[in-house]
Amino acid sequence: MEKSEMEGHRERIRQRYIEGGINGLLEYEVLELLLSYIIPRKDCKKNAKELLEKFGSVRKILDADYDELINSDGLGERSVVFFKFVKDLHILYLKQQLSENGNINGTTDLIKYLRASLAGLKMEVFDIIFLDTQNKFITSERLFEGTIDKSHIYMRDIVARVIKNSAKSVIFCHNHPSGVLTPSRQDINITIKAKEFLKEIDVNLLDHIIVSSEGYYSFLENNLI
Repeated sequence: MEKSEMEGHRERIRQRYIEGGINGLLEYEVLELLLSYIIPRKDCKKNAKELLEKFGSVRKILDADYDELINSDGLGERSVVFFKFVKDLHILYLKQQLSENGNINGTTDLIKYLRASLAGLKMEVFDIIFLDTQNKFITSERLFEGTIDKSHIYMRDIVARVIKNSAKSVIFCHNHPSGVLTPSRQDINITIKAKEFLKEIDVNLLDHIIVSSEGYYSFLENNLI
């Protein structure tokens, strides 16, 4: 594609986005527009279509780890860092939305944040969300990475973080990279143990939420807590 033709093509995509938003673009055009800001002197349509063919969707591209992306044809370090930054910016937006919206009385915003931050990870991780006396979001912290096991759950670590964050309630969160949402017996046993322990120090375990690419599972909604 000649330079003038390429620039005209890019401008048409930008104008379509300005006028109709992201829903006015085909999926490869969304990716093409994104790439155009980091690959200024090259037609990005071919790269966009090849990436979609390899990964399957824009979501899966943004969820891919650094090595997967850097080994894709047409992507250099600059492009990979930009993709990771876009994903992290989205997570930051959702986290700040939780913080600014006040009480966490429903699950919609919380699930959006958890699925964005955890569902695409290749390794299982365990996070804790800390809430104040009015169930307002304080922050979230990662307790550990790896399959949940009693050897990983140290109540003293949880208590130390509760004190540090002046939290009154907590929500446990972890992901299942396999996609299966059903909690394991280990998940259930640890949750029951933690709830009883935290009750002794006047801290509420409000829920334990598992997320994956398939959706989410709430212990509270399923009467397991």
